[in-house]
Amino acid sequence: MPKVAIYCRLSIEDKDKSDNDASASIQNQKAMLRDYCHERDWEIYDIYVDDGYSGIDRSRPEFNRMLRDCEKGNIDIVLCKDQSRFSRDTVVIEQLINDKFLEWGIRFIGVADNADTDSESYSTMRLFTSAYNEMYVKDISAKIRRTLVYKREQGQFIASFAPYGYQIDPEDKHHLVIDEETASVVRQIFDMYISGAGYRAIVLKLNSDGIVSPTEYKRLKGAKYVNLNADTSNARGLWTQSTVARILANEMYTGTLVQGKSHHISYKNKKRKKVEQADWIRIPNTHEAKIQLRGIYSEQLKQLEAELSRLNERHSSAKGRLLAMYKDKLDGVISDEDYALFRQSLSDEERELSARITDTSKRIEECCERIRNTEGQRSIIEKYTHFDKLDRNIADEFIDYVEIGESSENGEREIHIHWKL
Repeated sequence: MPKVAIYCRLSIEDKDKSDNDASASIQNQKAMLRDYCHERDWEIYDIYVDDGYSGIDRSRPEFNRMLRDCEKGNIDIVLCKDQSRFSRDTVVIEQLINDKFLEWGIRFIGVADNADTDSESYSTMRLFTSAYNEMYVKDISAKIRRTLVYKREQGQFIASFAPYGYQIDPEDKHHLVIDEETASVVRQIFDMYISGAGYRAIVLKLNSDGIVSPTEYKRLKGAKYVNLNADTSNARGLWTQSTVARILANEMYTGTLVQGKSHHISYKNKKRKKVEQADWIRIPNTHEAKIQLRGIYSEQLKQLEAELSRLNERHSSAKGRLLAMYKDKLDGVISDEDYALFRQSLSDEERELSARITDTSKRIEECCERIRNTEGQRSIIEKYTHFDKLDRNIADEFIDYVEIGESSENGEREIHIHWKL
């Protein structure tokens, strides 16, 4: 009696097609394939279910568990509703069903589309089926991508998790509102930074006060949030300097919705590729601002310039003392041994001050760039806050380019506006 692996899959796209409970589709697949086995007196070795995974995804957990059981020789037949439930990737079909399964002596059956590797006609049929399935996924992926771009350009928040300090509006999942529990923490971070505290000092303060990190806060709230960097770090649950740096550089706290920072490499490869900062989608005034970046950056610039001045004075003083001691050595005021000892100490101090001067100068440059960016955006917004009609000059200031789609049967068409801000 052959041992059968029943594999069921439901993708996110399939869930969107129906208002019914998504699990019902999985249950229907299970019932149909169980009956198929019972009618033939086949033994069901195990049932593998991936709910919410695309057929192009190669990292499906249950799918890969099934493959491991296949390789161990525990399975004689892999049974699916149809070949697309197994995979929509032609490369995977060729590598597994038409290569590894033959090597392992495994028969594949897709009930609904009559796919059966024991059938002589399967080799011809699979080429057309695989090509159609991959075209379907590519088309769906393109439609989803266009929809997401449109929503971003309309100022709709489309991420799964809100930035720290905000929460998704319970009445509108595409809108952000202030999270009162963490708003004060964000303000504290900015206040400390403006006062001259570095990332390390801010981190020590937050951790000593027992304030949980953003990742841990999401977990405590029951969010299914995974931060791979945090999970592999020794500082799990604690604040880190990189976390503080990301908050201080996040434009979202100004009330500007910033999205489209990365995208999937392709519909087959789910690894993400960073998008150039100039190509991010920015929509101002979509949610309440926690801070006014320009009172903040200007104040920060004053603090940094004052710090740089102090560092330069200390650096000049250290160099002067080193030169004076050298003269004292030549004049016999201090011994060679004492000079060597003091020179090492002053040289270490000078190197430390040089490094701090370089770091502070870099922070001043970054601050000046942020001020220029915020002033440029504000000047354009203030210039055109009130106008009677949209003319060519206004359009040139605000709009990069416009995409106009084809007309539908009812005469409607999609228009995508790409903003410069």
